[in-house]
Amino acid sequence: MEGTKRSEMKNTFKLREEPELWRIIGSSKEIKDVLAKIQTVLESDIPVVIHGETGTGKELVTKAIHYRGPRSKQALCTINCAAIPENLLESELMGHEKGAFTGAVQQQVGKLERANMGTLFLDEITEMPLTMQAKILRVIEEQVFERVGGQKLIQTNVRIISASNKELLSEVNSKNFREDLYYRLNVFRIHIPPLRDRKEDIPELVNVFVNRFDTLSGKKINKVDPSAMDKLKTYHWPGNIRQLQNSIRRAILITPNDTLLPEHFDFPDMDSNGLRMTESLEDGLSKLEAALRRGDLLPLSEVEEIFIRRTLNATNGNISAASEKLDIGRSTVYRKMQEYGIKIEDYQSGE
Repeated sequence: MEGTKRSEMKNTFKLREEPELWRIIGSSKEIKDVLAKIQTVLESDIPVVIHGETGTGKELVTKAIHYRGPRSKQALCTINCAAIPENLLESELMGHEKGAFTGAVQQQVGKLERANMGTLFLDEITEMPLTMQAKILRVIEEQVFERVGGQKLIQTNVRIISASNKELLSEVNSKNFREDLYYRLNVFRIHIPPLRDRKEDIPELVNVFVNRFDTLSGKKINKVDPSAMDKLKTYHWPGNIRQLQNSIRRAILITPNDTLLPEHFDFPDMDSNGLRMTESLEDGLSKLEAALRRGDLLPLSEVEEIFIRRTLNATNGNISAASEKLDIGRSTVYRKMQEYGIKIEDYQSGE
């Protein structure tokens, strides 16, 4: 009887009944803490903020909360706030009436309406424009909204889960995020650790991804060589689970036999400085991409720094190659590096 109870608790805790394609994988203390927090909020309706670097699995946590909770029979609707231009975001969320704007040839139901009695997942919430933040705040407080171009109040009952790779409080302090919305959304926080902080989970993740992708590729991989596994366990994984998954897919594609070897995994060795540099580069590119999608403008200095860092990264710090790719003189590259505090040793210069 006691053994049965322990088995049931283990199954509940590890969420193993979740579908294979999006179950949460790992046995480390860090991932067990995440699973325990998911368990804590399953039966409630409180808003949840999921924080973690790009590629750590924030959407998987959202699905675990939704599909294990009381709203599982209703819709889970997702909006990536960084991927939709500001002028279209309100329509995506609230919907619009026919004729509300040029191109609105028919009525459209928004994600808020579709997610009624279910869950609305706001990914990259910190990229939501301030004007839209005010409208979402009203939805949370009053549980009503109008479609764009409409006057009828529509009732909604949704659980809101938000995600970000930035710290919300820092964005509040920078005046990029509304303080009142922060306190409404940040009721319960789940932090997903980066893969470099839970490396003991890598063998289990690798085995799951190998079994998944060798089936899709038509190959049968029988072994991951121990030296290959050691290589995977010592790498920093700036792209986290997503990068590991794609690395496994590539290795399966190029291996001529049934064993994955170290040479099937191609990524640079990075020290802690290199890791911070890569993360800074990714943040800059994400910021630029989000701004362009919203139709916003960034200061020229920020754009220059992003592209200089990206080019130096691509050329391993080779100033001549970087100046050629950027179509500017070497002296200009040096001057801009000094201006933006860029250190050549961070890019492993071969010069």
